[in-house]
Amino acid sequence: MLKRRRRLVASTLAVVVAASAASAQTAPAAADDPVAADEQSMLVEVSLGDWGVKTSLASKLSRKISDIPLTVTVSPDIAHEVCPIDRGDLDQQAVVSPRRTCAAKKTTEALESAVRDVVPAQ
Repeated sequence: MLKRRRRLVASTLAVVVAASAASAQTAPAAADDPVAADEQSMLVEVSLGDWGVKTSLASKLSRKISDIPLTVTVSPDIAHEVCPIDRGDLDQQAVVSPRRTCAAKKTTEALESAVRDVVPAQ
């Protein structure tokens, strides 16, 4: 009787393990991932609210501080340079939310260029 129970438990466990392995999901390939396929969703909305960043951009672009937008949308590479956030954290945001965001803590020429593109001409 005890051997029969052990066999039943062992076979049940084997079926559960096999079913779990069969239903395990693998990570989608980039071609199957709609976020990776959509370039617009790969962009990052960078906050320019830091006073040092905002005044530096205004000075370099010869604009008033009020002309500098609150946010600018840039590539993940630019966001990684200006925001104190790991690239992996930015990538993870795409899984959680349709919009990836970070706050700039420094400026670069690429960020200046992105801001220049959205600031109205004088």
